[in-house]
Amino acid sequence: MTENISFIQSSLSKVFGKPHNFIITLAVALNVLFAYYLVLIQKTTWDAFWQSNALWFVWSQIALSVIFAILAGIAVSFFFYVIETKKSGSEYTSLNTIGSLIFSAAVTGCSVCSAFLLPALGITASLAAFPFGGLEIKLFAILIISYAIWQYSKSILGRCDIAKEKKISLALLAVFIFSVYAIPRLPIKYRAKTQKATIVADAKSNKSQTDSAEVFAQINPNQGIEINAKYSDIGPKMIEMGVIDLEKFKSLYQQSGKPLTPEQEEILTRGKDIKIKITQDNSYFLLNFFWAFGLGNKTKILTEGDMVKYGQGQVGNFASTGGWTLAKGVATNYYSKRALVPLTAEQEDLVNKVASNIYRPCCGNSTAFPDCNHGMALLGILELMASNGATEDEMYNGAKYINAFWFPNNYYDAAIYFKNKEGKDYKDVDARTLLGKDISSAQGMQTVKRWLIEQGLVAPPPKSGGGCGV
Repeated sequence: MTENISFIQSSLSKVFGKPHNFIITLAVALNVLFAYYLVLIQKTTWDAFWQSNALWFVWSQIALSVIFAILAGIAVSFFFYVIETKKSGSEYTSLNTIGSLIFSAAVTGCSVCSAFLLPALGITASLAAFPFGGLEIKLFAILIISYAIWQYSKSILGRCDIAKEKKISLALLAVFIFSVYAIPRLPIKYRAKTQKATIVADAKSNKSQTDSAEVFAQINPNQGIEINAKYSDIGPKMIEMGVIDLEKFKSLYQQSGKPLTPEQEEILTRGKDIKIKITQDNSYFLLNFFWAFGLGNKTKILTEGDMVKYGQGQVGNFASTGGWTLAKGVATNYYSKRALVPLTAEQEDLVNKVASNIYRPCCGNSTAFPDCNHGMALLGILELMASNGATEDEMYNGAKYINAFWFPNNYYDAAIYFKNKEGKDYKDVDARTLLGKDISSAQGMQTVKRWLIEQGLVAPPPKSGGGCGV
């Protein structure tokens, strides 16, 4: 170990004895970080990334990204030094460097919504399928590129056995790549909680805090919001179909500290002929329940729409498909598989019309392109509402509150925005305006936040948060 450290120290002295190598290292590191940022904003925004992920995940993602970027800069400087000085080296060292760069970039972003590069690598899962949201792959990438730096160091000092290093490089790269593809297949019980969980608002005593609680109560009413749709027997149908594995589903909620209530178990196993009401207590249950329903219910929105168009034949590469881990087997086996709730042509057209105009704060896509869990779940709810005879207005109004229960921070900001800019309480804001791209998309919510900051109106809502994972 001491000898290896000595190799690297001596190499650093030699390489950075030439000042231009500092510039190369800095330039590469900054470009790697910029590339990470570009990958991140393809599926979400910086603000949404901070709001929806657990702090330990956010800071771990940032810290590992910075460490990797610096090491990448050093590795590239070493590589150029080897070329400049015509030292003997192995091309497999460069493969390790390139491989670690590619996979490190692929696992950059929100633990669910930012699996932007994974489809290009043929990984049919979102970051949610990794036990630590992809952080373990970034850590492996750091180890691989550190090994590449050590190899370069031996070349720089003329102590490299190329034949031996070639075998080691190939073995390490093979193990690394195998791990990337194998880790997402680990059982769900090994997965950490990378997303913020929803927490019920607390009552406050002083005036400013009371006002905050009042606004929060408008978007997440304590009594909940009832929509024009019944559970009926869709729970038992989903279990029989296999899109929900009952034991996995129950285990998830047990592990989260919010075990299923007797009523929720009844909805799942026997069905219940009551109208659906979303509350702070059941919003997490409904998110996963309707994620499964939206995924499994047969509809041309899934078989002919944006999921097929942008998936280019690989619909399993989206967070809403690859990220669903509570089915019996592979989630794509249940993709638009069965008419759990049959829709007439008119009803399906209505769903498509409404879904195309409803956006979500975690990304810039409409509900008609349900590439994440929130989109897929809301699509399922709209389908169920349409089958129950709900009107277009009822569907928009239901989505107005459902989105607010799933994204309380964002819609708290929106409520403050409309109250101060247009003098409207949340209940009076037109649902179509609120849910449109200009307000409810990730970019729209950034515009709302920017306006609030400019007006000096930014204040945290009562304890709340929203997660994107199962």
